[in-house]
Amino acid sequence: MTRLWGWWTEHKLQILEDYLQAFAVASSGTRERIYLDLFAGLLENRSRENNEEIFGSVHRALKVRPPFTHIQLFELPAAARRLETALRDIAPGRRNIRVHHGDCNRTITSALEELAPVRWAPTFAFVDQYAAEVHWSTLEQVAKFRRGKTKAEMWILFGTSFLPRGLEIGQEHMNAEFGDRLTDMYGSEEWQPIVHAQRRGILSPMEARFELVNLMRWRLERELGYKETHAFTMKNTGGADLYHMIFVSDHHAGNKIMRHLYKKALSRHEEMRQQALTMRRIKRQEASNEAKGLQGLFEVEPSMVRAPNINNSAGYIAEPPREPYQLR
Repeated sequence: MTRLWGWWTEHKLQILEDYLQAFAVASSGTRERIYLDLFAGLLENRSRENNEEIFGSVHRALKVRPPFTHIQLFELPAAARRLETALRDIAPGRRNIRVHHGDCNRTITSALEELAPVRWAPTFAFVDQYAAEVHWSTLEQVAKFRRGKTKAEMWILFGTSFLPRGLEIGQEHMNAEFGDRLTDMYGSEEWQPIVHAQRRGILSPMEARFELVNLMRWRLERELGYKETHAFTMKNTGGADLYHMIFVSDHHAGNKIMRHLYKKALSRHEEMRQQALTMRRIKRQEASNEAKGLQGLFEVEPSMVRAPNINNSAGYIAEPPREPYQLR
């Protein structure tokens, strides 16, 4: 089953690939390197814009050099079976890949127990959830897994725009079941004052989104003990915030690398958005012309659309999280 992804997913995965390669080089002095993919997904992904193949996170983890010596992938049973079948074709003979069937929140404990003999090894976890599927207890286990000077690094998708939708924040009664999921993800109910402040009009939707991201970063630093967190905003074609990618590390090299990648990604993200926006306008015009019986001379391909030159002189500014909303 092939899924169609927006251009922002392609950009997210390119940042991941760039960081994984830098991570592998930075840790090349060790015999072992661990990669955890808590929502590994499928390998058959295509672009919504041009139908070209988009290589997923597993592909990108497999291609880094020097390679990861332990690759642990997590998926629900049906997707896990398809993933195993695909891996036999793209990575024949690689015995260091393990696919865990089931909810990662349930299988993470046994997976980390299997890795106990190499828990000293540099470890990176990609947490590519959709909205609020990962539990705080899972993040806590990953953070505490490594025995050494630094913790396992994590890159976490935080569904900025998906959380209000899941909560049904504009309705008279919010979705209590989704609220429980948020509590599981945060490991506390500290998100509630933010949401209630938005419902009462004290916080704008934009301010509330900022506070929800800030709270997650604050807890990752204060509760799990990470030295730094970094958040990058992924936008859709219209320019609205979709989600944030939160990076956590307590290693100076990891923080330096991701700050550099986020700075580079700011301009590239806007270039990709503008290109997608231009393509959308062209397609609308073509549809309008076709409805009027007008035929274009040739079909416009995405590669023919030149991205604007974006000058982002400010770049990415690393700012620490501040005290959560309810503590101010």
